[in-house]
Amino acid sequence: MSIATLSRVETARLVVDMALKARGSGLAPYICSSVNGQVLADLYVGRNRHRTQQLLACTHVLSADGQPLVFASRLLGNGALRDRSATTDLFHDVAKLAAAEGASFYMLGASEDENRSAVGNVRARYPGLRIVGRRNGYFASTDEELLAVQEINVLRPDILWVAMGFPRELEFCHRWRQELTNVGVMKTSGGLFNFLSGAHRRAPQWMQSAGLEWAHRLYLEPRRLLVRYATTNLIATWALLSKTRHTSQ
Repeated sequence: MSIATLSRVETARLVVDMALKARGSGLAPYICSSVNGQVLADLYVGRNRHRTQQLLACTHVLSADGQPLVFASRLLGNGALRDRSATTDLFHDVAKLAAAEGASFYMLGASEDENRSAVGNVRARYPGLRIVGRRNGYFASTDEELLAVQEINVLRPDILWVAMGFPRELEFCHRWRQELTNVGVMKTSGGLFNFLSGAHRRAPQWMQSAGLEWAHRLYLEPRRLLVRYATTNLIATWALLSKTRHTSQ
């Protein structure tokens, strides 16, 4: 698994540039995703780790979402990962560029209420940003999912934000990539819409910088996240300490 050494600002610039370059090309979109502790755990000991390897290997840009990856780069590599590209921050960098340069969004994922609130808040914050459509991330059937994909393709968003959680969102991107030829970039987004909607609040900056944002989220949702973090954090730490290396390409 190769992690891009771009800064967050550079990643935002790349996403918008790829989206605008792909406009009208009729080609399948680029897929951009990110890596955190959960992804690392699934990659090495998950029940579907071979499928996870395939998904990540076929993704065009992988960014470091978690601060521990940056620490591992400094400790075990040459510090090539200068900062993390957390999607909750990257979204705003991309939105500012998109509003200035005319790139459009479609926001797919989360529950209906959270999706609606997230889109409303984004429109209020970035009045010059064009959001051509939105939809929650739940489908009653494959036919319903296909109809959503067809609608997205008709609306021709430059950037499609897919917030369904890992690995479902990455599965969606790869499953429908060949059909979404009017989309420039598909960006997996995890719990992004939870924060954009205001349902969840970010950790204090010092916790983010120290790689402890997971602890803040655990405090907010202990029932849902306790077992997950108790296992994935240990596995991710082992993976970072034993597998990290630097290569130049």
